[in-house]
Parts: sequence; structure tokens; C-alpha cells
Amino acid sequence: MDIITTGWRGTDEGGKLKEIGTSHWISPNTGAIDSYNFTALPAGDRLTNGSFFSQGAGAGFWSSSISGTDAWDRILDNSLATVHRGHYDRAYGFSVRCLKD
Repeated sequence: MDIITTGWRGTDEGGKLKEIGTSHWISPNTGAIDSYNFTALPAGDRLTNGSFFSQGAGAGFWSSSISGTDAWDRILDNSLATVHRGHYDRAYGFSVRCLKD
């Protein structure tokens, strides 16, 4: 099935969330158009050993959903326009985006 022609969304949602350009993102920053003024920055992740990973190349955000000892996340990547959904041990470090009610 070709998700682009069947009405599924998500193929370019990552680009719609990322800061435009390469001031903070490592090139190519694929698909970055920041349609929602979310302006995601590539803070990278903190690994369980305390080291940092993918600064400049990725932005990981925790969701509020947990799964056992893991929590769900969304990841944006400099070379993709998509949003990756996954889950990691909660000992990892990702960014949090707070919304005011």
C-alpha cells in the first residue's frame, strides 16, 4: 500500500515541526518548513550513561504515554521529513514541550 495515495498523514509532518534552515540543524534538514511555528530544535538525546547523542541532527520529545518502564516519544531527524514514533527506557533524556491550558 502506498500511504501517500491512500489518505494517510505523517509523511511530511516532521518537516512541518522543524526550525527552517541550518543555523542549528546539521544539513540537509530535509523538509523543514515549520508550518505550525513549533520550531523544533535539534537538542539530541541523553543516553542512560549520561552522554549526549545526535545534537544538531535530531530532536526527541517525550509524550505523556508510558508503556511499562518505557515512555513513548517522537523523534525528528535532520535527514528525514517524517516523525518517528517509538518508546525508550525512561532513563533516557529527551526534550519536553509544555503547553499552556
